[in-house]
Amino acid sequence: MLQRERDGQILAPNGSIASANKRKGSPRQQDGDSSYHSGGLPRCTLSKKDSDSSFLKENGDGDSQAGKTMICSIPDLPEDIWHHIHSLMPLCDAARVACLSRAFLRSWRCYPNLTFNEYVFSPEAPIYGCGLCNIIDCIMRNHSGIGVKILKLQSFHTSFRNLNRWLRVAVKPGIEELTLRAPDGFRKEYMFPCSLLSDGVRNSIRYLDLFRCTFSPTAELGPLRSLTSLHLSQVRITGDELQCLLSNSLALEKLKLSNCRGIICLIIFSCMRLKLIESRAPNLSTLDLHGKPKLSLGEALQLKNLRMDQSNLLCYARTELPSIMPNLETLDLRSGDEVVNTPMLPTKFLCLKHLTICLP
Repeated sequence: MLQRERDGQILAPNGSIASANKRKGSPRQQDGDSSYHSGGLPRCTLSKKDSDSSFLKENGDGDSQAGKTMICSIPDLPEDIWHHIHSLMPLCDAARVACLSRAFLRSWRCYPNLTFNEYVFSPEAPIYGCGLCNIIDCIMRNHSGIGVKILKLQSFHTSFRNLNRWLRVAVKPGIEELTLRAPDGFRKEYMFPCSLLSDGVRNSIRYLDLFRCTFSPTAELGPLRSLTSLHLSQVRITGDELQCLLSNSLALEKLKLSNCRGIICLIIFSCMRLKLIESRAPNLSTLDLHGKPKLSLGEALQLKNLRMDQSNLLCYARTELPSIMPNLETLDLRSGDEVVNTPMLPTKFLCLKHLTICLP
């Protein structure tokens, strides 16, 4: 892997450095420079820029930048190896190196990990507003959209038009992770375009994380065959829409919902491998649970109705539920294979009105 030295130099892992001075008559000339060292990877010298927002604006054909000429000598390696090396670089470095040669520029057009936030281009001095949006827009205009595996648009202020354009560029068949933090401060919430989830995208996407937007999937969306993690936070979605999405996500392993106020009732069927249900919903009033997942509800003070169907349930219900569900009014327990005696404890369901226990 390429390693970085001071003054923007790139070294080979063994420490060898190719001369950046032009050698006359070298057979490995590429993009205006012929320096090459047989012992390792090339040394690339990047000129200093006046601002971060200029690093792709004047890339031309990938040979040089306005101002000082940038020099890079590249050994004769298969192009897919250079693409792989390029994909391992951080986004900012990968973009700058793409300005050095046509080979890197070609691989830049299919760079796989596009993560954008205020700190990615300048960790010590975050970039905000139009400056950040201009950088992102320039990068997306130079990207083919092919080969993107990860797209993260995180926590910055931009227009909905920009978001739509960037998503159309990058969300293509083969993408695996999509994280979107839509901006706030607008009268209307951003509406995530479900049309992006085409057949090819639905077959490849594994991780979907949406924040502060409207998401309205329908039955026509089709199955998301590879989706294993779904995170929705401050997302406007109804219980029916979410249920429709979940019924089409048969590979789902992790579901996280936070402040999705449009969900009044949620029914999920056939979760045979479900291991954990963790809820911090303070207004949860009814829970109907079949199966053996571990249940963590915190203090479910508003829970009034509980129905549970699983083996060895009575002991758990007697010892744990009164303290976390003190206002329970209706309790329906269906338990099989009870092997222990239910303990007698001083704690009680003080508000309980209806109790049903079925031991088949």
